[in-house]
Order: sequence, then C-alpha cells, then structure tokens
Amino acid sequence: MINPQQQMSFVRIVQIEAELSQQLLNLLRQEFELLKSSPSKKLEELLGQKQQQLQQIEQSVLQHNQLLGSLGFTPDRKGTEAFIQQCPDNAALQEQWNQLTSRLEACQKQNEINGGAVQLNQHQVAHALDVLRGFANSDKTYGPEGESRPTSSSKSLGKA
Repeated sequence: MINPQQQMSFVRIVQIEAELSQQLLNLLRQEFELLKSSPSKKLEELLGQKQQQLQQIEQSVLQHNQLLGSLGFTPDRKGTEAFIQQCPDNAALQEQWNQLTSRLEACQKQNEINGGAVQLNQHQVAHALDVLRGFANSDKTYGPEGESRPTSSSKSLGKA
C-alpha cells in the first residue's frame, strides 16, 4: 500500500506535469498561429520558450519515473496506473492523471498540425524556388522518401 507522503509527492509531480503540459499546449497553439502567418522574430522567441517548456517537462517526467521506480513500479503508463490504483482515496489523483494524459494527447495532436503547417510552408517555398529556377512540375521525380526532386535537365533562368 502506498503511504500518504508518497501519494502526496506523486500528486505534486502530476500537478506540475499537468501545468507544464497545458503551458506547452498553449505554446503549440501560438506557434501554429505564427506559422499561419509569415515566419518572424516572434516565432523564434516562441520556439525558445517551447524548448524551455520541453526541458521542464523532461525534468518532471524524470522525477515521476524515479518515484515510481523507487516504489517498485515500472516507469511507464502501466506503472503509473498501477501506482494510482494502490493509492488510498485515489479519485482526485486519477482525475489529475486523466487530465494530464488528455493534455499530452492534445499537445501531440497540435504538434502534428504544426508539423503539417511547416511542411506546407516548405513546399510553397520549394515551389517558388523551382519556378525561379525554371522547373515545371512535369520536370520532377520522386526520391526514396517520397519528396519531389527536379530532374537533372533544368531550364534555369540563369542559363541561356
């Protein structure tokens, strides 16, 4: 059985993780808004904030996993859920854990959306560069990773 002090330590860790994950989600949403507009200094600043947030989350997860490991639980989702089940009066902790996992899933989804926006921006820039170089869409082939590539014969604006 988990003692009250161990449970409170874990509750504090999960609370911190929930707060940090909410802050990360907010940053990811801000990042998406900036990605929809043109890249700017604000985006660079936000990327720095996001990196700091990820480092704080990593530190909290290390504490989370160390506490679980010290009590004989595996440092993963199953170990966390087993720990929660063994805590007396675990309803509040279970609710916090559910909120944390929901926020982490929202962060993952938002990060995937942001990644799609980045890829779209990269594609648009690549297309504009191809137009300037004189490549037509029919002059492209696909590489092993599925990315489009210009063929070796180009019609660059710089060639006569």
